[in-house]
Amino acid sequence: MDREFLVDIFPQRTAVFGYEISSTVLVTWGIIAALFILALLFRLVMVPRFKENPKGLQRALEAAIESLDKVVGGKLHGMSEPFGAYIFSLALMLLSSAFVELFGLRAPTSDFTMTLGLAAISLFLVNLYGFKRRGFLGRLKGFKNPFLLLSDFIAPVSMACRLFGNMFGGMIIIDLLYLAMGKFAVALPSVVGLYFNIFHPLIQAFIFITLTLSNIAEASETVDS
Repeated sequence: MDREFLVDIFPQRTAVFGYEISSTVLVTWGIIAALFILALLFRLVMVPRFKENPKGLQRALEAAIESLDKVVGGKLHGMSEPFGAYIFSLALMLLSSAFVELFGLRAPTSDFTMTLGLAAISLFLVNLYGFKRRGFLGRLKGFKNPFLLLSDFIAPVSMACRLFGNMFGGMIIIDLLYLAMGKFAVALPSVVGLYFNIFHPLIQAFIFITLTLSNIAEASETVDS
């Protein structure tokens, strides 16, 4: 007997206090709450135990932060302090959004409205940093070239589509495996799921973050024609 395979591009909606809210929004709220609690516990429990001569976990964390600041600062002409925190938060959000699929929940990044929202933040930062680095008039002069003006808005949409397409495609592959294998779906879907829920999101997060930094750097380096 043939089994029908249906895919909903848009996530299911749930009634919460009389309002229809998508499941991915609820999952996103849960992720934000979990990350907030973990950050609070880290600040209250771990940070007071830090020493001047770092060892173990403290040394690893400081090395990771220094590496992140170096990468962001290199891309953004030394301005790593505000953007380093954003890039770190963005990476945590992207990876956590994929990780929840291991618990049978739909990843927020497989919802186009989520990835479009992240791209909108990137668009805001691109222009904010462009105006800050080049001044108001200097940034506006860069828009004399219609191609640059158009690409300024197309790039974030392209980033949103890329992230959504890859994450949504991974979700479909996992669902197809479970459908095809039926009651035998034990080992293989789990192994494939580890790739699409851990390694694949790592690649997509790296690409999204790299494109964000590249767009911000390009906005500040545009030369007048």
